[in-house]
Formats: sequence, structure tokens, C-alpha cells
Amino acid sequence: MLEFIKFCYQWILPPGLVILILLLAGIFFLARRRKGWGVFFVAALLLWLCSLRIVANLVCAPLEEAILVPPMEEVAGCDLMVMTGAGSVGGVPDIGGTGQPGPIMAKSMLTAFRLQRATGLPLLVSGGQVRSENGSEADIALRIFGQMGIAKDMLIAENQSRNTAENARRTRELLQKRGLRKAVVVSPALHAPRVRLLFAREGLDVVMYPSHYRRSRDWNFHLLMDIMPTAENLNDVSDALHEYLGLLAIRLGLY
Repeated sequence: MLEFIKFCYQWILPPGLVILILLLAGIFFLARRRKGWGVFFVAALLLWLCSLRIVANLVCAPLEEAILVPPMEEVAGCDLMVMTGAGSVGGVPDIGGTGQPGPIMAKSMLTAFRLQRATGLPLLVSGGQVRSENGSEADIALRIFGQMGIAKDMLIAENQSRNTAENARRTRELLQKRGLRKAVVVSPALHAPRVRLLFAREGLDVVMYPSHYRRSRDWNFHLLMDIMPTAENLNDVSDALHEYLGLLAIRLGLY
């Protein structure tokens, strides 16, 4: 009964509600024999497919499984740890300051913190302020890392970059200035293939450490869950398509 209630609930919220509106509009146009009714049905079908768990899993899996978690021995052999920014919220209260990490960046921070504790590597956080409401990703993360107990002399802020390409370029400049060569890069699993490509383009020797997996590798078919559209599935499909387009742009020399 609980699963049925959840199933019905998803149809009164977007994207389920939007799908129903498109279907009703298509039926209305078809009943009145007006042209263009098929557009509504096609739009509803595409939106429904992009909001399904199975489609989100299939789209995200090639990206999230492209890079395996490296052994700790390989991580410990690096000179530096780098965490790429992944979104923050500025202008909101936080313990000891202002600004909080977004949900994806918070998970990357948890991974980076545990790795830093295990290896003792210096930690560079790369990420500036993309928009005024975001706050500076690096500044927010370093304040929190300091409060979590990482020594100040082990933290490095790169707070000027606005995208992943700038993350890679400015990281290279900082590594060269400090005479460091090899870095372990903590990045969300979905984003990690593009990060690796951009850091390699800068000539950096990096070990990728994926964090924040969105999709479980343990998947079983469940009728209600697998025909139910959700905003979470739609968001994951959208972010995965963004990564595929980014990879294509890099390979075509457009980015």
C-alpha cells in the first residue's frame, strides 16, 4: 500500500504532473482533430523515459564505472590531493562562517577528508565563485576542513577557477610553483571521466578517486518503481547528458 501511495504521489508532482498534462493536451487535440496532437504524445513519452530509474541507471553507468577506485597504496604515493568544486550555496549561515557546500560537494568533501586523514597529503581545493549566490567553493570547503581538524598548513585554496578546465589549468600552475608532480584528484564519479581528460590535457600525472556515486550497481526490477517518473531520475539523466556533451566538446577541441 505504501509503495502504491508513493507511486500516486509522483504523478501529482513534476515531472509526473507535466507528463499527465502533455497526455491530456494530446488527447484534447486528437479528439478535436487538430494538427500537432502527436507532438504532445512524443514529448510526454520522452519526458517519461528520461524520468525512469532504468534509463537513469543505463545513462549514468558508463560514466560512473569508467574509473575504478584506486588502491590506497597508489593514493599514498602522490604528492598532493586535489578536490574539484562541485557546487556551494553562498549567503547562508553556517557554523563559524557563511556559506555551505552543495550536496554533491559535501560528499566529495567527506571522501577527501577521509583520504587526507589516511594519507597525510596536503589538500588543494579547486573552485571559485561561479555566480554571486554560490559563494566561493574553495573558501567554504577550506573553512570547514579547518574546523574538522585538518591543519592550516595542509590546506591550499584555488579560488579563482569557474569551470573544470580552469580547475585543471590553475592546479597545474600551483603544482609547478610548488615543485609537485603527481596528484590524486577527488571528483564526483559522474564527472570524473571529464576531469581526467582535462587534467591529462594539462600534462598532469593524476590518480582519479571517484566520489558521490548516484546510481547503485545492485539493481533489481520493480514494477511500480520502474514505471514511476521522478525528478531525481530526470536530474541524473540531465547531468549525465551534460557530461557526455562535455566529453564530446573536449574531443572536438571546442572546450
